[in-house]
Amino acid sequence: MAAFSKKSEQCLSTCHPDLQAVCRELIKQYDFAVLCGHRNKAEQNAAFDAGRSRLIYPQSKHNSKPALAVDIAPYPIDWGNLYRFREMLCRFDALARLMRERGEIESEFEYGADWTSLKDYPHIEIKS
Repeated sequence: MAAFSKKSEQCLSTCHPDLQAVCRELIKQYDFAVLCGHRNKAEQNAAFDAGRSRLIYPQSKHNSKPALAVDIAPYPIDWGNLYRFREMLCRFDALARLMRERGEIESEFEYGADWTSLKDYPHIEIKS
């Protein structure tokens, strides 16, 4: 069974409990890394400047405490293999639906892979 690295654990610990719960279930069946949870002002503005975010601080859901967004990637990471990202997101979504039905989480999620203006395959956020 896969397990989170220390870095993934550290990033995940900054996220909303519902994001944590789904990620902790997903790691039991699918190996992935947690790339980002909470972003401070410098980190968010650097992501914006690099074109990895459409939002400046404090407008991103990554900027909340706890973070209302998480970035994850299938492990080992292959940025060119979008099939693996889609598979991971489908698994995340199926688990989230099941956990909501069981009353284990309350949140619904939005996926950056579904956006039309800036595809952000690692990004998952809690719907407002």
